[in-house]
Amino acid sequence: MASLPTRPPPPPPISISVSPAFPGTPKREVSPISTRRSEDEVDEWDAYDDPQDALLNEAATSSRTDSPPRFPNFSSANIPTPETRMVVALDYGTTFSGIAYLSVASRQKDQDLDALADDIRVLQGWPTHESEKVPSEISYSPSPKGCRQWGYDIDDNSRVLKWTKLELEETRGRSAELRTLAETLWGMRLLDLSEDAVIRNDIPRHLAKEPEDIVKDYLDNIAEQTLEEICTQVGRRVADNIPIDMVITHPAKWSDKALNSTYRAVRAAFKADLFPKIRNFSFVSEPEACAHYTLREALREDRVNFRKNDCFIVVDAGGGTVDLASYKVVSLDLDQKQFKLEQIGYPIGDNCGATCIDRAFEQFIEQKLGPEDWEKLIETDAQDQATGGHSIIKPKLRMLHGRFEGIKHQFDGKDQKLGFPIQLPRGIGTTDDEERGIMNGAIKITVDDLKTMFKHSVDKTLVLISQAATHIQVIQKLKIRKIFLSGGFGRSPYLYERVKAWGMTSSIQVDRGDDCWSAVTRGAIIKSLGVHTSLPPIIRPCPRHYGIKVRTQYAPYNSHRPSEVDVDVEGVKWATDQIRWFINKGDALFPGKPMVSTYDCHWSMRAAHFPAQNGTGRALAQNPGSVSQRFDKRGGGNIMPPPPPPEVFREVVFVASSADEPPTRFAAVNKGRDTVVTLKCNLTKIPDTNRSEFTNKDAGKFYKFWVKVEIHVTEKCEVKITSGGKVLASAEVPLGESDISA
Repeated sequence: MASLPTRPPPPPPISISVSPAFPGTPKREVSPISTRRSEDEVDEWDAYDDPQDALLNEAATSSRTDSPPRFPNFSSANIPTPETRMVVALDYGTTFSGIAYLSVASRQKDQDLDALADDIRVLQGWPTHESEKVPSEISYSPSPKGCRQWGYDIDDNSRVLKWTKLELEETRGRSAELRTLAETLWGMRLLDLSEDAVIRNDIPRHLAKEPEDIVKDYLDNIAEQTLEEICTQVGRRVADNIPIDMVITHPAKWSDKALNSTYRAVRAAFKADLFPKIRNFSFVSEPEACAHYTLREALREDRVNFRKNDCFIVVDAGGGTVDLASYKVVSLDLDQKQFKLEQIGYPIGDNCGATCIDRAFEQFIEQKLGPEDWEKLIETDAQDQATGGHSIIKPKLRMLHGRFEGIKHQFDGKDQKLGFPIQLPRGIGTTDDEERGIMNGAIKITVDDLKTMFKHSVDKTLVLISQAATHIQVIQKLKIRKIFLSGGFGRSPYLYERVKAWGMTSSIQVDRGDDCWSAVTRGAIIKSLGVHTSLPPIIRPCPRHYGIKVRTQYAPYNSHRPSEVDVDVEGVKWATDQIRWFINKGDALFPGKPMVSTYDCHWSMRAAHFPAQNGTGRALAQNPGSVSQRFDKRGGGNIMPPPPPPEVFREVVFVASSADEPPTRFAAVNKGRDTVVTLKCNLTKIPDTNRSEFTNKDAGKFYKFWVKVEIHVTEKCEVKITSGGKVLASAEVPLGESDISA
């Protein structure tokens, strides 16, 4: 993917309203809550089990079509709300993930949307565990116990892939990529691929998977569990007959590539095979979703004392990222408990969540144990040396992390005379070493040790809060009334105490709700309802693959055919007739935000074939005798160059394919179904600054001409060939398959 597009204009004002009274509404708790349906709910939603029921017929002819509108129409203003539908919110997190859902019946069209928000359910019935969230972990190891190998239900002796969400971002540099490649190649030499390993089903399948593939595999399980929950709690045939809209949350600072990978993985997991009526997908940033729910709950519980123009900061501290969003109160009605909000600036965030504490804990253990015991703990073997950059945790270290979790969650930073002992796995730390804090097979962690482990995450969070506060107080010259702390890491007593201490220095109150762990999914549902705010825009899948015909360096292992080999003047072997795809079918198309991909390439030609330049950018003929003459009206002579010779033209062949698996060779393109456009470029129009020269001892002097291929996808697809800002050639093709003539 290309660089991020220009920043959009500031978001419109947001208005949140809460009904004056919510009789009979229980206070949200972090502990499991009942998902038992009332008799009214059973009567209403079980009606969908009867195909003759009138309500089912109404659902089948909903005011919103089951198929999305054509791609040029991106407006979410067309979506009528509420209606007979179901909204599902997914919070795929670095360490934990959650699902919330809401059933909206057509008979509720006149019901206040704020009251509907009270009916939001959070999925809590995960395999082997009741909780509002499930670990974002998966294992491809065989399970003798028959475990499902994801979430809470992973066998003890398994290699567990964790923190995969962070790998969706392109944060690794070239040196890190080369190091990962070297580790992978070295580990591949030592892999056990014997028949016994195959029979044991102990082949490391993760080696062949990209992070997006692993996320998709994990979300496959989330989707299956979501379907089971809906069938059990709402109705057996609801998922088959009721339109389902899905809202996906994401960190504040999330690249286009990461958003696209998340979108592709979610669409592949929540597929029509499971949810025949699934239709619209949309994105909401985690701090924005968190703000919608947190503020609503704070207002209904009278935990706010805002005045007009007061500001507040929402801090969504999760496992992988900490995201912040700032808001200003535009108007306020205390009697009606309604107020309008305006977002201040843009959300900010960083990868400083609780996973940094876990990494610091591992570094602490490694330092205390020494290299020999550390190797025993992490159980390094060939299959882990070839991880391909994935984060893998082995059984013994996973056991140690589990014992550390309780300490991490209860730590409040206060001095204690005694440390926190953690029992080490058997066979590790057998020799007592009081200086290292190892006694009787346990390792002691002091308060200072824990503060060191928390330091990066807490300090970076405070830096983010300070940046947001500075923007509000200094740039906007407004008053900050409150900081709302939420998210899984937001439940940390130590983080809460540190943020509260920071707030006291500026007379800013810090608030932490009871539902901070599920605030993001609940808030995403509220946002998707359009509760006095704009609806999130619908994301469309790109209908075709877009790429160009290229030549790539010849490699036999890439199945390049000998007949396609070409050797250039510099002696480099190239495989011709190849296609490079830059934008793929199913990629996320964001409303009003073009998807852009660029590719730098060059052409070479003999200097003798290139016309000389007259200093004005006009080409002169190599043979002066061939120069034509013409006279203008004033009788003066004017030398005009002849048309450029054919040798100075080069072609770029652009291809748009609707195939699910696009061809890798141009000869395999279906010319009757796919679109092929040839763009002709005149090398004489390329600026001198984008031209270089080299000399071949056998063939003489050559020029290289550098150009850039740009592919823009919005409501249409445009391809441009540019050089130094000059457009050499361009073409437009329709976006959707339905617009393509055979």
